[in-house]
Amino acid sequence: MPGSDLSGRVGTVFVRVVARHPSLACEAIRLAAATAAPDWFRKAPFVPRPEPRYRDWRLLTAYGRPDAIPTEREVEEFLRWRRTLRRC
Repeated sequence: MPGSDLSGRVGTVFVRVVARHPSLACEAIRLAAATAAPDWFRKAPFVPRPEPRYRDWRLLTAYGRPDAIPTEREVEEFLRWRRTLRRC
């Protein structure tokens, strides 16, 4: 399924960022919880991923293509931005 491959590739970018910047792990978990598809825990692979339509829409609005893969730097900056918003 092409969509799950895209989710896996985007997820890999997030995992790499968190591995390099462990201080962003809590924010990545918060993001996963906030965007997880309903009942994600009932379907294999039991990973909290957003629904493909939502993910595609977010990538389309951010990059102009629903199949775009964000860079590690973009993911890092996004997680830091989210964390900063909660501190205000």
